[in-house]
Amino acid sequence: MSNESSNPLVPQLPTKRRWYSFLLAPFRRFLQRKVTQVHRRFFDWYCDSFYDLRSGLSETEWAYVQACFDIAEVFAEVAQDSGYDEYSYFTYSHRVKGNHVNSSRFAYGSVANPAETLEAALPVIQERNVPLDPYFVESPNSLFYGLGWDLEANQFKVYFRVLSLDDMPFPSLQELLETAMEREQRRDEGLVSFTYVNNELYEEKVYVYPQPEAAKYHDIFPGTKGRAVMATSRRGNITQYDVSTTKLWRQKLNATGREIVDLYARRGYTLDTIAMTDQDNFTLYFPGAFYPFMGTLSKIQQRFQND
Repeated sequence: MSNESSNPLVPQLPTKRRWYSFLLAPFRRFLQRKVTQVHRRFFDWYCDSFYDLRSGLSETEWAYVQACFDIAEVFAEVAQDSGYDEYSYFTYSHRVKGNHVNSSRFAYGSVANPAETLEAALPVIQERNVPLDPYFVESPNSLFYGLGWDLEANQFKVYFRVLSLDDMPFPSLQELLETAMEREQRRDEGLVSFTYVNNELYEEKVYVYPQPEAAKYHDIFPGTKGRAVMATSRRGNITQYDVSTTKLWRQKLNATGREIVDLYARRGYTLDTIAMTDQDNFTLYFPGAFYPFMGTLSKIQQRFQND
């Protein structure tokens, strides 16, 4: 007796999984459009509330930022190769020194779609003609992560996600890596960043993240759920803390910092990360979470991506 289920001449019904994906396709497209809309609206709100970022970008750079809006599929992307879910592919930050605030700092990229984002970024890199070792765009050990700007400081930044930091063939970066964290305590992968001023290399940075056993995924101290160490060639090592409770960190800030946090809170946004020297010297990174339903939306999107 022939086995019809394996006969190529017999039409095969789609598997349940295929039907599931087919039925969800329109919803996925709807969710992606929603993500793009939220990014655009947040960018406009930020420009109206803090700093006109658009005015400081070239047309090529603005095209890249808009491409990132369109490429984004979820709000919290997961690194598919490692499963690490603590990377933020976009950030808006405020560097506070006393009463002075530099809000001209932001970055956009992708964790889930590095090749597509790199394609959008190459015209910017070429336009600026910044020195960049081909290793980072050609090696399978390196994935493009994003571009960043500090417009007030005239700084342009390029970020890469490196799968094995130990395998980078660059002595200067290896020296930074050695100072950041004990080898057995950190993850294999991390981030590398190059900062340019007037399109000349100004600073190198390596970001390292603790192993799950070291981080233990609980508060390092109240209000904190994780940390990264940023080893820099100009400023030494800087610890960035992932915020679990904005209220507790708000209490540590001066009036200028509290005013920034409160402005976000009125829009439903929370603090994501902080690097702090004292109550008058710190950098705030936003947003930690969009409106409450957006957190749930991201989880739904991640589930659909995996199906």
